Amino acid sequence: MKKIISLALLLVMVVSVFALTSCGGNDEYVAIDATDLLQEDFGIATKKGDTAMLNAVNEVVNEWVANGTMEKYLDYYTDLADYDAGNGEKPETDLQLEWNFGDKGVITVYTESGFAPFEFLSGNEIVGVDIAIMSEVAERQGKSIEIKDVLFDTIPTCVQTATGEAVGAAGLTINDERRQAVDFSAVYYSSTLVVVSSKKNSFDQISDLKGLKVGVQEGTSGDLIVTDAKGDGHKYEDADGKEVTVKVEIGEVSRYKQYSLAFSDLKNGRIDAIVMDKLPALTMLNLIG
Repeated sequence: MKKIISLALLLVMVVSVFALTSCGGNDEYVAIDATDLLQEDFGIATKKGDTAMLNAVNEVVNEWVANGTMEKYLDYYTDLADYDAGNGEKPETDLQLEWNFGDKGVITVYTESGFAPFEFLSGNEIVGVDIAIMSEVAERQGKSIEIKDVLFDTIPTCVQTATGEAVGAAGLTINDERRQAVDFSAVYYSSTLVVVSSKKNSFDQISDLKGLKVGVQEGTSGDLIVTDAKGDGHKYEDADGKEVTVKVEIGEVSRYKQYSLAFSDLKNGRIDAIVMDKLPALTMLNLIG
């Protein structure tokens, strides 16, 4: 069930965590791995049956993962998001940051810009790892990209119903529900869900959230898992193939369009915790004071 890439990117996650927790940021809040959940894999969503686009995306993803370029982009955009928030110096890189787009067609890239380092606003431009992947795909095909910033939970439907070539590039977790609407590329990053809370009242399991008020971004894996756990239970197979069920009587689930809104409510005591992906959570704690 796990992909080899998950091991290849483990070092990226460790290095990112160290860098993000040791350079400023918000020291009153923590993001702790949810130990009762399974690691999740990110992929680019393509239209069902669009083999040409899927192959083109996989060519870039597999190459960048194998040669270390993906790791470099993750590090660069993490540092850039930190710099944009007023921390440290602007990062320097020899990575390609501008692409020579052609006129052989346009690929619409559906994303949600509040998920650094995968996509975020830098100045007036949406940048990030996902945008870099799709820019490279477009350049190799002699095409260009058009970025559309939409609500996260609408992205699979947007890709499915688009009239031209389209993808969803937004740190999308590969799961069976989304596979009903789209196809997924090879995995380019593996993430652990975390529980964001105050240091004084921290949690390391979804099961710890019994009776509490929990925030999630609408349509994300955190939303789906928390909803399942509060209902009949969230089920998955562990590394040994054994079915695990996480069931907890969460007091209340609040759904937000952006994580920054959830974090504001956390700071103001309106919710007790946020369930979200690890690297964006650590980046968020650095960006929001």
